[in-house]
Amino acid sequence: MDNKVNIYQHHDNFVINSFDDIILRLTQRHRNDSIKSFLFCGTEPGVGTTTITYNLAVALAMGKNKTLLIDSDMRKLAKYKRLGETPLFGLSDYLDGKSTIGEIINQTNIDDLDYISCGTSSGQSAKLLSSRNLDKLVSSLSEDYNFILFDSPSLDAVHDAAVLSILVDAIFLVSELGRTTKTNIRKTIKNLSGADKKILGILINKVNKPEYRVYMKNYDYFHDKRYV
Repeated sequence: MDNKVNIYQHHDNFVINSFDDIILRLTQRHRNDSIKSFLFCGTEPGVGTTTITYNLAVALAMGKNKTLLIDSDMRKLAKYKRLGETPLFGLSDYLDGKSTIGEIINQTNIDDLDYISCGTSSGQSAKLLSSRNLDKLVSSLSEDYNFILFDSPSLDAVHDAAVLSILVDAIFLVSELGRTTKTNIRKTIKNLSGADKKILGILINKVNKPEYRVYMKNYDYFHDKRYV
């Protein structure tokens, strides 16, 4: 664990407030049901699953929870992810037997947050994710972390998330307001192949401020001079 990865962190109060609400619900389930590993997958490409997963990982770590963020999207280029640099070894390298657990875990610029990259590009991600090595990895890491978050590609695009859904404790779907349809959501749930009972909720992304104001009663809190 010699490398340190810089992960982008939001500083907008409205965004932080939204993540805090999700974190509250997530930690409650963790305490009540001992849920530790979470899969985040989009109902379709481009809904912002990576952004949400990374920011939730940061929020959990800032709450003094030992957190591990795993990038299981081996098909997406690193330059499109919120990183300062790309680690040399990652998930695909471990699953392929080329690296050890110690070689793929990286510290980040956030205290209590470690990171495993997707690793060397591979055209056989679904095959690698079906490896028993992944079961061994998660089992081993569960002893060292309070939370393990998997960022995965959309279920509408590939079936990697369906493979991971069998392994994790819980699932969050990510959708986009005004774009994601009920048909998309039903199709995504169907593609989970029986793991739909693990779904804790659907996260709605890319909500503009006027619409956010309708949903969030405390919106004006951030504009009130008494609290700024």
